[in-house]
Amino acid sequence: MKTSALATLAATALLALTVPACAGPAATPANEVSPAADQTATATPTVTPTPARKAYSNADLAGIVRQVRDTADRRLTVLPETDLATTLEQSKEMVAAIEVAPAACKDFATASTVPALDGAAMAMGISTDAATGDVTALSLLSGLDEAALGNVANPAAQLQQCSDMTVTVSGIAVPVTITMLDSVGGLAETTAYRTETQLPDGQVQSTTTAQAIQQGVVLTAVATGGATGTDAATRAGALLDSAAALIK
Repeated sequence: MKTSALATLAATALLALTVPACAGPAATPANEVSPAADQTATATPTVTPTPARKAYSNADLAGIVRQVRDTADRRLTVLPETDLATTLEQSKEMVAAIEVAPAACKDFATASTVPALDGAAMAMGISTDAATGDVTALSLLSGLDEAALGNVANPAAQLQQCSDMTVTVSGIAVPVTITMLDSVGGLAETTAYRTETQLPDGQVQSTTTAQAIQQGVVLTAVATGGATGTDAATRAGALLDSAAALIK
């Protein structure tokens, strides 16, 4: 299979945006009570507990992906758990040797430092147009804590910082640009961007990535090809909307 820098970057971006960060929330110091305060009874406010989010398993998420249809009304092909795990590992190994300039963008463009999923559930489905070769993929990730979800929720600053990069693969340097997109899909607070890679033969390959969080589940859609950038954005947004409607 021919592997382009763009395909590598798209796979890695999907990994980087759906994997929890290592850092957790800071510890909160215990409250100290003065003797005077201790002598006066204080009414304890009533706290309404936050409803627990549903705990999805790999099988649950795969079941949701199977119900999603692309804009051509095709069902997605779900990657078996073993194939998904292998794909993630191969993606990390494949891009470990990639060089990125500016250097600060290396963590975004490569997966060499991506940690394990640490028990989170994940599923992925792919749809391919046999006539055009256009690919649309959807991943669902569940089980991240609030701190990790917070880190996933807003990558816009890093994306803007890395809007112009040079990615070197096997000694071949290619320019990569990232453009933030608006109004992709109907979910609130969706982050979407288009990645364009200038290949050595002069061709420009484009990938659109869109991500949102629904009921604690991270949804990521990636669309390649298409007659226009708008077409890819429409396909990616449609997958997010369809999957979100199935997450209760």
